[in-house]
Amino acid sequence: MASHDPHSYADLEQAAIRHVTFDLRMDFGQRQLAGTALYELDRPVQGTLDLDTRDLTIVSAEASGRPLSPELGSPDPIRGQRLRLKGLHGASSFKLQFVTSPGANALQWLTPAQTAGGRQPFLFTQCQPHHARSIFPCQDSPSVRFTYDATLDVPSPLAAVMAAAPIGREESGGRRRFTFRMPQSIPSYLLAFAAGEIDSRDLSPRIRVYAEPETLDAAAWELAETEAMLAEAEKLYGAYPWERYDMLVLPPSFPYGGMENPRLTFLTPTVVVGDRSLTNVIAHELAHSWTGNLVTNATWEDFWLNEGWTTYAERRILEALEGEESAMLRAISGRLLMARAMDRFGWDADATRLQFSQAGIDPEDVISHVAYEKGYSFLVRLERAVGRQAFDAFTHRYIADHRFQSITTEAFVAFLRRELPQAARRVDLKSWLYEPGLPADAPDFPTPLMDAVSSVLFDLQEGHPPTKDGVAQWNTTQIYLFLQYLPRHLSLKECRALEDALSLKTTPIDLFLSQWLEIAIQSEYRDVLPVAEDLVGRVGRMLIILPVFRAIVQAEWSRPRARPLFERVRSGHHPITVRAMENLLALQGL
Repeated sequence: MASHDPHSYADLEQAAIRHVTFDLRMDFGQRQLAGTALYELDRPVQGTLDLDTRDLTIVSAEASGRPLSPELGSPDPIRGQRLRLKGLHGASSFKLQFVTSPGANALQWLTPAQTAGGRQPFLFTQCQPHHARSIFPCQDSPSVRFTYDATLDVPSPLAAVMAAAPIGREESGGRRRFTFRMPQSIPSYLLAFAAGEIDSRDLSPRIRVYAEPETLDAAAWELAETEAMLAEAEKLYGAYPWERYDMLVLPPSFPYGGMENPRLTFLTPTVVVGDRSLTNVIAHELAHSWTGNLVTNATWEDFWLNEGWTTYAERRILEALEGEESAMLRAISGRLLMARAMDRFGWDADATRLQFSQAGIDPEDVISHVAYEKGYSFLVRLERAVGRQAFDAFTHRYIADHRFQSITTEAFVAFLRRELPQAARRVDLKSWLYEPGLPADAPDFPTPLMDAVSSVLFDLQEGHPPTKDGVAQWNTTQIYLFLQYLPRHLSLKECRALEDALSLKTTPIDLFLSQWLEIAIQSEYRDVLPVAEDLVGRVGRMLIILPVFRAIVQAEWSRPRARPLFERVRSGHHPITVRAMENLLALQGL
């Protein structure tokens, strides 16, 4: 088999999927989807066709009315099971019937108690990076793009939403059938849908927010300025290519800040804090509409092409809205997050390279801030080498020439050498893309906003903790940066002083609380343990809870509480989050 992607069984010399028609029925009692999918290929298949699956039951397979012979290979912990279809005999379409496992990686089934309303169950998907194969047999590689139609069958009174254009709804026999169409081609990791007690509100003619009824008002207020953000993004990167930009604020167990599903971005409720200070998450997911969704990394070995470009685009959008100082402050914060990731991996580790072989490696194990922030710094380095005007012109050509395509790092380098040769000559591409750590010529991000933070950090080092008045004028990013730069071990007196100065007992911003609790636990400030355990149980966003859980696992005084805490909260977390927590426990022999 000529597999082009180390995380997929797909052999694109056989054929590539171009369109899928889904019919999916949700069974909340069994926590399963029963589905059929009609596949259309880019060419007839004379021999076999290999697809990706994970924990799927294949009920039937046919082509042109003839039964096919499906063969499931042995399970692989990273790639799942290969589904080999035989007997296609020149067919260019086929139909599969399948049932998902109750433990499907891409699906989280929530009980009513796990929702804001407490009345109805909820289901949402998370397919990135390689979990779509647990929903339906597919070529689960970002290099394969397809369009689709879908019908989602749910029990009344639930509503279904999808990252696609809604077409209609029917209701009978205690069930509802929602139909959707996705006219733009996407890779499998961007397939997304949800069902539950969901309401909506229009924010502009092309933007709508969906949420549970209890959270809709707050979500609509928090996200009300999205249209202005979209308008700035279009000034930078051209007309929005997906027609609508809708958003769904999910229940707390969603494991990420956001997921850039075209037409329906999924969002964590942790961005809804009442002051619009965390809507940089929206800028990031919105930027993916061009960098990631429109131009996509060909494999997860090229992940920086999605996230480095998107982090760059996010900060350009925020610079237009908030000013250069604010964008630079966010870049400093991101650089620190990247450095901590490199500390964990080791600065010479493969995972600190932008592009490296991931054969035999689960992409979940090496996804980190490196792709985002080292990728961002690389692009800033290219921009500064030639000037913003030349780099912006290059960016427009890059997006225009690769629309609805998936590309490799090598293809990017070839395009850069051809279209912006002066940057390719002035920047050491090998060092930035293929070598570990951060190159010595990494750009810096000076800003007076950081100078104010540095001054207070120096005062703390000299024995003078900050006061409420001293930080009263700081913005959200300055407070977050201050918490990031704090020593990991403080005295109990310093802990109590900081807790008071930054109002950490009452902050609605869980990002602040996460940074603080990580430090407090390592400082053996035992008063915070109930708060830390509460945070790990009620929030699903991994950026927030994994540092806190890691601190609980690693600190000798709190370590005995780690396994009981995990067992208590695991049922409320997404399978991706559970796996990450299990890995932290395993590293400590727990």
